[in-house]
Amino acid sequence: MVHFTETFLFDYADYLSAVVKFLYKYKWIFCYNNTKFIRCGVLEQIPTDWISDLNNVSNEEFNHIPLGLIKDTWCNSFREFLLELKSLQVQYDAHQNNDQDDKYRKQIRKGINPKKSYEIENLCGFIESVKLAKDATVCIDFGSGLGYLSELVHERCGVKVLGIEGDVALVETCNNRSTASTTKAVQYCHHYITDASFGFIEQQCSDRFNNLLPHQAAVVGLHACADLSITAINCFLHCEWVQSLAIMPCCYHRMKPLDEKAPNEFRNFPLSQELRTILLDGKHSEIICRSFLRLGCQQTSARWKTRTVEQHHQHGRIMFRRGLIDAVLEHNESVRVGKLKQMPEEVTVDILLEQFTLLKEVDGTMQECPWTDHHRERIAALLEKYGTEGPKLAEYVECLQTCLQSVCENVILLDRMCYLEREANQSGIKIHRNLVRLRDDGLSPRCFIFYATKVQ
Repeated sequence: MVHFTETFLFDYADYLSAVVKFLYKYKWIFCYNNTKFIRCGVLEQIPTDWISDLNNVSNEEFNHIPLGLIKDTWCNSFREFLLELKSLQVQYDAHQNNDQDDKYRKQIRKGINPKKSYEIENLCGFIESVKLAKDATVCIDFGSGLGYLSELVHERCGVKVLGIEGDVALVETCNNRSTASTTKAVQYCHHYITDASFGFIEQQCSDRFNNLLPHQAAVVGLHACADLSITAINCFLHCEWVQSLAIMPCCYHRMKPLDEKAPNEFRNFPLSQELRTILLDGKHSEIICRSFLRLGCQQTSARWKTRTVEQHHQHGRIMFRRGLIDAVLEHNESVRVGKLKQMPEEVTVDILLEQFTLLKEVDGTMQECPWTDHHRERIAALLEKYGTEGPKLAEYVECLQTCLQSVCENVILLDRMCYLEREANQSGIKIHRNLVRLRDDGLSPRCFIFYATKVQ
């Protein structure tokens, strides 16, 4: 395990090189759309010794494999996989809730679920703890949504806040909800943020908050989805009036591709020269795909560890059935998934087809079509091939993916931090930076705060 802290000089090239080689070796676990694991032959790629070891674990042991459990009795190749995985884990500083955060949780506002409340209270608590808004004339909330973070930051830090949101309906909701006492101090703007927005944002701050120039802004973001977190990083780097940054990146798989013909090549990933150099050989670049990005932001091992035997069985059945259906579709076919009143343990052709409606492209539109005898024959052949083991093997694949989730996310976040450091250094900007992990990643997979501040 390696450590990443605010004061530690992290060796990005060394870590990224090691983790890329590891992920390439085990790319069969994740380099495909999850519904295509049967079509891609993933079940045949699970080593038989691994299956034997997994067949003999208790539910508690199974739940703790992604958390680092390794048994002496397991085969050498499985132990090698898990030991190398453990060496690539990164320990980050953790943010500890304070009493005020806990008080906010007990006073959850109507319409905010516990997950969202946890994220809001922790990001605001962090902003307070590092005094992010102490010297700021304005705090800019990127992707402000319904404005709950904007309001809490103003309430707790006493700073003016401009919430910027691309959904006009959410902006209208925020404006209608704002009270008279906070309307002038907390304002919302409808705008879709891009790298071309920085001048517009600065002018909005000037126009809305009594022409206070020059601004000293703090950029924050609770739902810095897809490319928005990179835009926030670039805003911090290229705008002298932005002093600090605290965002929670998420939804990496929604990042924009270079173009429609290259769906697995992205505008903003990789960002760092270090990772781009490692991937130059072409072979290792195969791991950079949308499935990799999706795995990086899916549930963490903390949520996996609480699953019961029945929950594993249920999830395995669902995953196996979805994979079976996908494996028999032609290129112009898709399905609409229906809900069964009850999920029977037995999988038959008729039960399977009862849950899925076949859609086929006809004259540019998707139309419902009956299942053919050819579909039925192919499903029957797959059921005969996998027997009753299919759902269990599907859950084993999910377990292995959960093992890899954290290192995939490490690559994404450390690539961004490496980019930030290099760009700041080349521009002569001195910074403090950190990646801070929330303690309860079982409640929220959005568990990292990406933090940077300029040093005068």
